[in-house]
Amino acid sequence: MPVISVPSWVIPGTYAENLRFLESKKEIQGVELLFFMYNDEIKNQFDSEWDEIRCFTERFAFTAHLPELLLPEHEELIARLATLVRHFIVHPDTESPVSQTTLLRSWKERYSTVFLMENIFKGKGFYYDGDFDLCMDTGHLLLDGKNLSDFFKAWQDRIKEIHLHSLDWNQSAIDGRLADHRRLKEDDPWLLEMLPLLKGYQGIVNLEVFSWEEVEAGIEVLRKLGNGVI
Repeated sequence: MPVISVPSWVIPGTYAENLRFLESKKEIQGVELLFFMYNDEIKNQFDSEWDEIRCFTERFAFTAHLPELLLPEHEELIARLATLVRHFIVHPDTESPVSQTTLLRSWKERYSTVFLMENIFKGKGFYYDGDFDLCMDTGHLLLDGKNLSDFFKAWQDRIKEIHLHSLDWNQSAIDGRLADHRRLKEDDPWLLEMLPLLKGYQGIVNLEVFSWEEVEAGIEVLRKLGNGVI
């Protein structure tokens, strides 16, 4: 069975506040620490909660999502997290792929860390470097109009994490949020086609939505349709 994971922001609050909230949720085995940005405010919050975060290492399998634009100064984040997380999620830099790959290779060698390249959203393509395994993001593939089952079959030996979320264009028009990173729906044709392929998958399945209500809805869908996924 896969490890069911969620982002570190499912309720408004800090890293530690979210971990405390999730601690009693037995369906959740992993947490993706989010660093979409890494400014002084986030750094200070993370530093102040570091000791408490480490107290959850026996409860959760941690991963970390690195900033979209990786910079050499982000090495301090890699050094801090290298012994805590299973792997890091990276958005490929399609404008400077060689520079990014050079940076990741140096960190991989220095810290013995694992980096997963995520397929990113519409218009930015899919850059793949054979040095790294993959994070499959379902919402990004849906935005690109790709067949998710075909993608999984083609790359399943390299996919170590799946960001499992759907699209909702109608709700996006109402609340102004992105169309992706929406809760799973049990009548999603792509989901019904893909779930049987996950039988026996041993990686991380991350319900990458940003409210507990949406996480709960996804858990119920997986419990009803997942055939052993949860």
